[in-house]
Amino acid sequence: MKKLSLLLAAILCLNFIAVSFSDTNPAAESPVASAYPHIESLLSRKSNYLLQQYLDEVQAAGKALKTGREPFVNFYTYTAVKGDTLMTLYARCSVPYESIASLNHLPNKEVALEGMELILPTVPGLYIPQNPVSEIEILLASCYSVRINSGNYPTYKIGEEEFYFLPGERFNPEVRAFFLNPGMSLPLDSYKLTSPFGMRVSPISGLWRFHKGIDMAAPTGTVVMACKAGTVKSIGKDDYTYGNYVILQHDKGMTSLYAHLSSIYDLKEGGAVLRRQPIGKVGQTGLATGPHLHFEIKVNGEAQDPEKYLKG
Repeated sequence: MKKLSLLLAAILCLNFIAVSFSDTNPAAESPVASAYPHIESLLSRKSNYLLQQYLDEVQAAGKALKTGREPFVNFYTYTAVKGDTLMTLYARCSVPYESIASLNHLPNKEVALEGMELILPTVPGLYIPQNPVSEIEILLASCYSVRINSGNYPTYKIGEEEFYFLPGERFNPEVRAFFLNPGMSLPLDSYKLTSPFGMRVSPISGLWRFHKGIDMAAPTGTVVMACKAGTVKSIGKDDYTYGNYVILQHDKGMTSLYAHLSSIYDLKEGGAVLRRQPIGKVGQTGLATGPHLHFEIKVNGEAQDPEKYLKG
């Protein structure tokens, strides 16, 4: 029986590809996720040879990183069960939650994991997709752009995706705060709501019109900040209606508009913007009766009530 167990463990060792990373060979190939060894349970090492094998590799990788050696990068899969969270996975796998989150496109700590097939890496670090989509991925790509563009870090192809890999790295304070505290931020720290979303009498024409955003009165020069991470979709100056304005593109078809600005910071269309990054200053440009920020949110082109999205 003991020989049979050892034989089974040896066969399992041959069922996956061990990939080492190297600065001189940055394009490392990996099999698709379904080809990785699948760990059935993380609850006990006893008679769970694949889990033991995984944990042994994690430990070996950690020792290699500490001594400056190149560890082998392997991947396993695991289907999350009820009660699993990023923190419990961190405790059971001995791999930082940042590694699991970045590799599996997890947007924040609140995402439900039950039933999700996760890829578990054996080497801790940040796995940043070459084509970031979500807010956290855009933020990661922005914060680590210099290192990514240096060419000193490997990429791994997992399925149809390619990831930059920064071994041993964890979220910096800015990314960690964003990940642990998901949601949107107010574009102004202090303001007075002078016109809500919906039908109203226009202060310009005096006619009954639909107001697509909210008006937030504040002194001229008050700093306006991005409500979410995203990219700059467009920048407008001296528009007849909106004056100076910025439109940001976020994930899931969401955009945000900041209008009547007195000035706009050094932004470029297509450039990444972080949550609460200053993008301009309150003004009275365009059709405005006083200094304020006209703030809109749209999802797939349809105007939404910003107050339903914002968290104070």
